[in-house]
Amino acid sequence: MKHLKLLFLLLVLSSNAVFAQQVNYSQALADLISTKKWFEIEDYYQQHKDSVDKEFVELWYIAETGKVFNRPFESINAYEQLIDKNPLNMDMPTLIDLFWQPLLQLCADVQEHAKAKELCQKAITLLENDAIVDSEMRLSYIQEFTQAIESFMQFEKLYLKSSITKKGDKAKEVKLIKNDSSNGIFFNAKWNGNKLKTFFDTGAGASYIYNRTIAEKIGVKLNESDTIIMNNGTIRGFMGVVDSLELGDFCIKNVSVFVNIETIDPTDSNQVLCDSILNLMFDIVLGFSIIRQSGIIEFDFGNNTMSFPQKAPLTNKKNLYIDKKLYLNMEICNTNFLCFFDTGGETGLTINTDFYGKNKDCIPVEEQTYKSGGYSGACNQASFILSNGYDCPQIDISINDQIITMINDCSVAKDQESDTKFSTEESGFLGNAIFKYCKKATFDFVNMVFSVEK
Repeated sequence: MKHLKLLFLLLVLSSNAVFAQQVNYSQALADLISTKKWFEIEDYYQQHKDSVDKEFVELWYIAETGKVFNRPFESINAYEQLIDKNPLNMDMPTLIDLFWQPLLQLCADVQEHAKAKELCQKAITLLENDAIVDSEMRLSYIQEFTQAIESFMQFEKLYLKSSITKKGDKAKEVKLIKNDSSNGIFFNAKWNGNKLKTFFDTGAGASYIYNRTIAEKIGVKLNESDTIIMNNGTIRGFMGVVDSLELGDFCIKNVSVFVNIETIDPTDSNQVLCDSILNLMFDIVLGFSIIRQSGIIEFDFGNNTMSFPQKAPLTNKKNLYIDKKLYLNMEICNTNFLCFFDTGGETGLTINTDFYGKNKDCIPVEEQTYKSGGYSGACNQASFILSNGYDCPQIDISINDQIITMINDCSVAKDQESDTKFSTEESGFLGNAIFKYCKKATFDFVNMVFSVEK
């Protein structure tokens, strides 16, 4: 990113005071973007957007923040403008490194395979006509983009792009299924016309079927030619496609699903117990790739309903972003606490050692160390999680100025080796125990806000 800053300095070529002030705002925003502190970046841009350079810095802001604030098509468009306009006259290797590579990754993430192929071909054409790039390097780049086109063609055949439509102006409410042994969110939905107990899981990238028998029962089109490794290398499975999912008045076509093919050791009592629990808990997981496209989702735990309102109050501040996973920014001890927010996690709040070390004066813990264990997504030995920590019997958290006191639903890692691998490095992890303290909880994926009512 340093070379981009140096190129950006080319903008500082005027002695005009107004332009100089604009450059200062632009440089400050450019410096912030390179930190990836998304909420600070958003706040700064909203305060100074009228004074920011429109030709480069604003486009770069849109490209980078569009990815994390669930505006992927704005991001794709901004990246493409940066490539086409090339306001800083970057050479092809720099353009490829800074813009083409993240753009193609974004296209892959949101299944824009046709667009990705078009962009690859554009790069090949530009490289073929580029007299500056070394011939050997140019040939290497062309080969890479040609291979990328072939990969996107395969993805296009194997994984059709999902689409969401709804029958009326307002999707009807969906009844939640009570589960006394879990704080997770469960409901019935129709997958290929079959009613299945569905688990709302922001921690699962794709929708997920633990038991392959269910996949076969509902007619999932499996790609058995490639074994996929998921969940930090702990679960093997096949990718497949569900033709249709009916949820309320929503109809989703071509839903990608990951089907577990792991086996358990029948002599391991822990794996056998885990297997029985997961088979009873849910039939299928609704993954984040679909959840993030669902607009506004409101859970009313008093009436046990899930609904999809058209609008949400704009009084709450952005506190969600997406970087493969869903992250929530809240406050603990009057300090920002950025955590991985996993509604499939059967735990409460986990605080990592770094955050605790800086804020230990206001985080009470029990002195005795405990060990906790569990499985992440599957019941094989590789999915087993063991951590050492201290109980935090009571803690206040603030979610958009709503204070929630969590009782016996918080732990602090004993040391860095015990920091949960599914959390943010600097803060921690939040699981679905948060919902037992809420009358309502709303995920607004339009404005990227999570809000609660006690």
